[in-house]
Amino acid sequence: MKPLHQGLDYRLYKIYAWGGLTLLVVYIVVSTLVFDTLTLPGPQAFLLLGGPILLYVAGILLYWWWVFLFKGNRDLEFRQEQGVPGITALKSWNTLHEAMAIHGGNVEEYVRNARRANRPILVWYGITNLLAVWIVCPIALGSLEIINADKTVESVWLGGIFLGIALLLVATPILAGWGARSAGEAYLAPLGLAATRTPGLEVDLIGLIGDGQKLIPEGSAILEGERYGRLVHIETMDKHSLTVVQARLPAFKVQSNEGKLVPDEGAPEPVVKALKSLRKAKRWQGIVVHAGPEGMAVQRQSTGANLWLYDLWLAEVLLDEI
Repeated sequence: MKPLHQGLDYRLYKIYAWGGLTLLVVYIVVSTLVFDTLTLPGPQAFLLLGGPILLYVAGILLYWWWVFLFKGNRDLEFRQEQGVPGITALKSWNTLHEAMAIHGGNVEEYVRNARRANRPILVWYGITNLLAVWIVCPIALGSLEIINADKTVESVWLGGIFLGIALLLVATPILAGWGARSAGEAYLAPLGLAATRTPGLEVDLIGLIGDGQKLIPEGSAILEGERYGRLVHIETMDKHSLTVVQARLPAFKVQSNEGKLVPDEGAPEPVVKALKSLRKAKRWQGIVVHAGPEGMAVQRQSTGANLWLYDLWLAEVLLDEI
């Protein structure tokens, strides 16, 4: 799936947003200073000044409705493919996750969870749009002299604004939690993995001495599943991670030399050849690979979120070569 901030449509949107804003500012300045638009009767002044502003904002809002409702779903067009994804999948974390869901994962689960993860965004965006419409509509109708803004109308209008803001403040953390849970499902399930243990929380004693009580993760997180018919076990804790893939292999070792993966003398020739094609990179720093009759284990000691995904890809590439 293409990220929402890429593609021809997004480039055209940026041209519209920045070019339109520039033209709008020039138009307002010229209209007020040269043609003295502010001296016209209320409805005419609003149509000439407020009309272009509302159309510009409406174009931006409608673009993002199209993105959330159609673009994301349209780009979710995949088919299950065989074999381990190639080096091009390492372009970014998103491309690697997508490729590993298509190769050896579950495409249907990927599409279903990606759509589910989009729902909290739609709800939040819908609430903000309704609030914006509630604020703007009475101003526009009053400027066009369609309604008379008496005290009752103003009270209802202001009450609706405060109610909308309160609803947004309450809904935002709820929707964020919903989105986080959906994102977690969308993240692991398509890979054929599930969290079988999550770390607990303990009090940070140093935090008690400093600026107040803090909670820090205690213990490791464990992910398990099956890919390509092989059992997978992944443990992460702080900057340490261990990725194990079950298989019967000859004994050999691979170690990172400042980001360059170097096999030992006992490594099979296919492994040596595969590692030569991998360039030196930060993502491979702090890695040691052990292989043997029980399988392949990739140990990592480096900071960064979800770097075990690269370790799983590396293990599957080497297993595929062997």
